[in-house]
Amino acid sequence: MTVVDVHAHHLPARLGERFFELSGTPYPLRHADEQARRIADLDAAGVDVQILGLGAVQPYWPDRQAAVQGARFANDLYAEIVEGNGGRLRAFGAVPLPHPQEAAAEAARCLDELEFDGIGLGCSADGVPLDDARFDPLWTELESRGAVAYLHPGVANTGLVGVADYPMLLGPVFGSPAEQAVAVARLALAGTLERFPRIRFVVCGMGGSLLVSQAKFADSLQRGKRHEETRDADAVLALLREHVWYDTAALDPVLALAARQAQVVDRLVFGSDSPWGSAPRAMAALRANLSQPEADGVLARGADVTARPGGTGG
Repeated sequence: MTVVDVHAHHLPARLGERFFELSGTPYPLRHADEQARRIADLDAAGVDVQILGLGAVQPYWPDRQAAVQGARFANDLYAEIVEGNGGRLRAFGAVPLPHPQEAAAEAARCLDELEFDGIGLGCSADGVPLDDARFDPLWTELESRGAVAYLHPGVANTGLVGVADYPMLLGPVFGSPAEQAVAVARLALAGTLERFPRIRFVVCGMGGSLLVSQAKFADSLQRGKRHEETRDADAVLALLREHVWYDTAALDPVLALAARQAQVVDRLVFGSDSPWGSAPRAMAALRANLSQPEADGVLARGADVTARPGGTGG
């Protein structure tokens, strides 16, 4: 069994410097380029492969040329890291999502030339939700390959009133979980999951507040308080169960219970959020909050979910 950690980041100073040059926005990034400590953590946790992604630091800038150059720079940097670490590290590619045609082209380069494991996305782009039809060129590209779309919050997690006053506290703690839940629920409600059924959507951190709010979500669907919200609850929840996976980076007793109640324990994959988190801590949380058969299933599942069509996970 190949154990895969689907949720990790590598944001070195040279990435922040290049993103600042292109966007004019400071990015105080300083992860070490040397990966020995990261690999030691994987060994300590019994993890074979870790997939890196930009997470909240996406090149979603209005300027088309800057966004394209930012995505290419990040992807080339990740390709270098992957090449230099003997198969222990892999990557989800970045795309200039506000520019859908260019995003589709960069996704194809990541998947076909760089052989990345999927595409990492924010939960929105420049104020536009992921289910908007303008992003169909990207979804079409991913659908044609049966690729992974890995969703990570933080690009726009300060949208709630008052959150922007404490962006590094209230944003990640309260804004990001809501951002994830809204993005994933909209993908089901708007029909994106139905129209692109081969895409494997993986959402980080146990889906944010999606699972803990699922009973209320289902109740609201059944009540149909407004016409546009009137959908068959069972059908919408079935779409989420069939097309979405959740990484365990935020796993705790409450979210473990929520996953069981939502009947998605068999849709969990291992994630650590390294280096903010760590693979050993995430593994300890997995073993503490799930039964041994449940935890073993999580560890076995990541390689299958992230396997490139025709290839093997990791």
